[in-house]
Amino acid sequence: WLEWGYTFLHKQCTADSELLDVFVAQSLPLGKAELTEHELRKMTGLLMWQLLPLLLSSFASGTQVQLAESASEEMYTMNPVCVKNNCVNPFAPGLYDLPKLENITWQCVKEGEARKFLHFCTDAIFYDPAIPSPQNSTPLDKMVRAQDGAASMSFFYHLSGLGYEAWQNRDPKEFTDPCVRKVYELACYTYFPKQEAGCKEATQVPYLRPCRNACSTYLDACEVNCCDDSTQCVFEHTTHSGVVETGYPDVSGPSAICTGGSNSGSSRVRVPFALLLSLLGLHLASTSGSSPKANSAAQTRLGGCAKWALAAVMVLFASTLQGCSFLIPSHRVPNWKKNQDYLVEYEYVPKDQPQTPATLNSCMTKIAQGGQVCSGRGSCKTWSHQPLQLINANETRPQGISFCKCDPGWADPECRTQRKSQFVTFLLSLFLGFFGADHFYLGFILSGVLKLVTLGGVGLWWLFDVVRTGSGPVYARDFKVSPDLPHWAYMLIIVLLFSAAGLVYSLDSNARYRKRKNLEIMKTIGEEEARTLDNMDLLESPVSHSSSMFGRRTAHNDYGATLPVNYPSAGAPLVPGPGMKYI
Repeated sequence: WLEWGYTFLHKQCTADSELLDVFVAQSLPLGKAELTEHELRKMTGLLMWQLLPLLLSSFASGTQVQLAESASEEMYTMNPVCVKNNCVNPFAPGLYDLPKLENITWQCVKEGEARKFLHFCTDAIFYDPAIPSPQNSTPLDKMVRAQDGAASMSFFYHLSGLGYEAWQNRDPKEFTDPCVRKVYELACYTYFPKQEAGCKEATQVPYLRPCRNACSTYLDACEVNCCDDSTQCVFEHTTHSGVVETGYPDVSGPSAICTGGSNSGSSRVRVPFALLLSLLGLHLASTSGSSPKANSAAQTRLGGCAKWALAAVMVLFASTLQGCSFLIPSHRVPNWKKNQDYLVEYEYVPKDQPQTPATLNSCMTKIAQGGQVCSGRGSCKTWSHQPLQLINANETRPQGISFCKCDPGWADPECRTQRKSQFVTFLLSLFLGFFGADHFYLGFILSGVLKLVTLGGVGLWWLFDVVRTGSGPVYARDFKVSPDLPHWAYMLIIVLLFSAAGLVYSLDSNARYRKRKNLEIMKTIGEEEARTLDNMDLLESPVSHSSSMFGRRTAHNDYGATLPVNYPSAGAPLVPGPGMKYI
């Protein structure tokens, strides 16, 4: 068994074989060639215990995503205890445009010239950006405006893919959500690459992709999680057609070879690996000593219970933090790529023209007319605040890009997604909120189950959701609910309902109080009547004139008794009436 355990662990673990030999040497008694059955079992258990951290590290590393060196071995593993969040395709704004942008010829411009024409990206671009080289004599302002529109479209569609309301995040100066801010910065860095330092005007420069930390801070701010660790900023994928897809450069900004600022790096640390490594170090430190005898004495003092307790803690960490499974299912396609591409989902296809290639944004398509624009459920509105363009002496029109602004009951860039109802959400929260019906209706299944199990958080969660869903539109699984509940109606329902509930409670309390008081009064009256009856019985009961053997008068209830018991005479003899005398 000892030899089998050594061979098995030697194959499973990736540690140095010398370390394993040290463990075996510490386990075997010095100078003893043969072991008894008891000693063999003891030494095998000790060896397994000493190599347990390495074994757990091997299993834990198997649960984490390992991108193989060759494309044929590229595999992903699923974390079964993970909940997906903001896992969209593509997972970053402008990700699919990176190869196209690299194939464009870029040129250097005079310092400060390009930034003068920025509008939407003016708060994100703090450097001198390069611009695409024009095929003809195109003015600089038009080229900058075209890139600004591309960044706006990437920002608008990515926010829609995440389920945000893009029209409520129109002005970068008013961004309060860190996720929206990071989407905005990454989109602008993608379409406005930084030009090389010291380049001369009109010279060609390479396209510099956004830096790694620009992507990682976006992933952290938006809490993007696809449960298979496939949303990596630095990657290299090979598609089935043999096309190699690459991500962002493995460089943190600011840098001369990438675009982006000095944002804080990603906080995504491989906690299980570091945890297991630290536990292994502690274990090695605890077993190291001046001699094998000292180590054996330390192991004896530790005791079996403490060993198994520490082993249980290590197994718990290794299993819960990464969803450890000894039979680990794997997949080749990342989870975010399994989702539908939101650029395809929100594309515009002209009616009765299937041969026409699909495009984004029906507001910018010349062939879209009448009811085809915004699916007939909205209208085109100018997105960026840009100066008016003079057409003639009497007419001006807004410049820049336009998007669909949908009617109140509809959402998404082409107004094809019907919103949930705020009124229905409020009613469900008010009357069935203890059972999580409002969360189920909005598409939040996990929180709905939690609310159901806790019965509305013992009332506190229910009360919070009643106020939250009624005071304003809330976010559903995708987009906000339709604002079909007027604020005055919400206030009226709340005041009337809670007033009625208070009135019913007060009437019920008053009725119960009166009933309790009536019972107390009835009990008091009953006790008084009982005492009165007892006194009447005493007053009406007859007394015998005969004396007992001790000289005391005794009471009796015989017919014909004339005196009550203990008639009050103050100890004096009875006074005879007229014509009577003592006998």
